[in-house]
Amino acid sequence: MKVIIPISLLVCGDLSGCSDINANSALITTTKFDGAWQIGGGTKTARPGEDDKCGYGIGDGTITIEGGKVSGNLTDNSGYAYALEGVIQDSGKMEGGFTYEGYDAATFEGSLAEAKGGGSWKDINGCPGTWQATRKESVAADPVNGKADITPSS
Repeated sequence: MKVIIPISLLVCGDLSGCSDINANSALITTTKFDGAWQIGGGTKTARPGEDDKCGYGIGDGTITIEGGKVSGNLTDNSGYAYALEGVIQDSGKMEGGFTYEGYDAATFEGSLAEAKGGGSWKDINGCPGTWQATRKESVAADPVNGKADITPSS
């Protein structure tokens, strides 16, 4: 469920007083998945149907979901840092990609539920892996000022 929160700009002038300008209002969209999530995963050891080894790697990090957009940073067991970007639907289905130093490194897909989720990913060489996520913090929208307040989950 998405919550749409209109934000009206309040303009105050010296002589005219204050007026509500609805024509310039903005919308902030929040989803039930908004907040911080701990993510971790690893590679499988071979490409499906091939003898070639893809190697073994594990990594973890934190992603943030805000208004249907997913972003975050992950570090693997060799110390390489990856940026993650993607999108999530109201159903919890998400997809996106990893980059390393600005270059495409992998794609991912999967889904989230209330407090956890998971899925699969594949690097640019076709090596597959899996990932898991656990909610760290949820975000509740503040209907008064339109800002999201981050609250730790229990």
